[in-house]
Amino acid sequence: MRKAERVVLVGIVIAVAVALRWGFVATAHVPNPLRADAGQYAQCAHNLVEHGVYSLSTEVPPPPDSFRSPGYPLFLAACKVAGGEAHWMKWVMALQVVFGGLTVLLCYRVARAFLSFAPSLAASTLCALSPHLVVSGAYVLTECVTTFVLALGLWGLGATPERSALRRTLAALVLGCAVLCNETLVFVPLVAGCTLLRVIGWKRTIAFLFVALLPLGAWTVRNQSQPLVRTGSERMVASISHGSYPGMVLHDPRLVGFPYHEDPEQPAFGSSWSNLFDVLARRAAAEPWRYATWYLLEKPLWLWRWHLVQGNGALVYDVSNSPYDRQPVMVGSQSLMRWLHVPVMLLAAVGALVLAWNPRRRFGFLPQLLGLCAVFGTLAYLPVIPDPRYLQPLRPFLFVLACGAVAAAVGFVQGRRGCSRDASSSAENGGQIFQLGLPTSSRTAPPSS
Repeated sequence: MRKAERVVLVGIVIAVAVALRWGFVATAHVPNPLRADAGQYAQCAHNLVEHGVYSLSTEVPPPPDSFRSPGYPLFLAACKVAGGEAHWMKWVMALQVVFGGLTVLLCYRVARAFLSFAPSLAASTLCALSPHLVVSGAYVLTECVTTFVLALGLWGLGATPERSALRRTLAALVLGCAVLCNETLVFVPLVAGCTLLRVIGWKRTIAFLFVALLPLGAWTVRNQSQPLVRTGSERMVASISHGSYPGMVLHDPRLVGFPYHEDPEQPAFGSSWSNLFDVLARRAAAEPWRYATWYLLEKPLWLWRWHLVQGNGALVYDVSNSPYDRQPVMVGSQSLMRWLHVPVMLLAAVGALVLAWNPRRRFGFLPQLLGLCAVFGTLAYLPVIPDPRYLQPLRPFLFVLACGAVAAAVGFVQGRRGCSRDASSSAENGGQIFQLGLPTSSRTAPPSS
């Protein structure tokens, strides 16, 4: 296939992605959009613009805190400055639609760094059609922006990080910004540094980590240099307590996903580290097998499933006039993605484990990094509520891993067939495997498109 034809196909996928996202944002109505987490992000942005203080307090003047990660409220504050109180939400929605479309393009470019055209296009198509990613642009929540920033950073690293110090440094800075959007993602630059070590050496790796952790370091210095009324540690303790209930239920099945609402030991249970350890240790000792299976088996499966724990299907907050309820194209795309979900996630899990392990260092830097991100991302969210929403910034790369697994399987089958042919035919098939996208460390330069 010629380059122009490939460009057209990728352009069609991106156009579909933007159309789906804009169609949902333009027609779906989110009642009370600034509730719960969204309201806290908006309040932080308001205090930044009006008082120059990062705080979710409604007091005037607001006392500083660090309860929420600052990245997304800074984005909202920029939208408030640009659009004013009357139009800032329109700026947020429009930019998030743009970021959603660019995320699809970045998904393709990341895949194309080590896969051939067909699996790369397939991964970007799954990213374009994913309802979880489509609807994220309609909420004042971190996932859409965080997914874009993370994808930008991983694309910046590319398949050949040793070739450009400037690009590597900019990628490190972007990954640092992703950490500011969601501090749990601090494992990404750390894992990237470990993977880079054998590619660029320890001196350059230390420089990379310094730049990548610089935004988080600045945020930490700010938090340590002044008294805070609420801290991110408080949110972490509460989140761990909220995710400790096996099956996300206590007694009342109507409160599945919100068992802490009926727990008489809440909110004391999640108010301090000592209370958390005391209550959780006592409950785990009473039912050790139940808690072991919950944390080690069930939670990883919940994180990778279709339905959100605190939501409705792919929706974080219920919406009215959803095109997924009445528009044939969007209904069909949702049905297709839901039908594909289990096989795609199984393929992604296999690909992640194989690439993270990287036996005999068969695979290059970028595929191993994606595998490690999927593994460590799952581990990072085991302590809290196992909501698939939290893995959303990694979802485009799960699609890349799944399509890469298919490409590798096809290449392996063709390679086995080639063993029974003569030497010339075998050599020809070897070239086919390479083009199908079997990841190897010998492939250093990304394809042209």
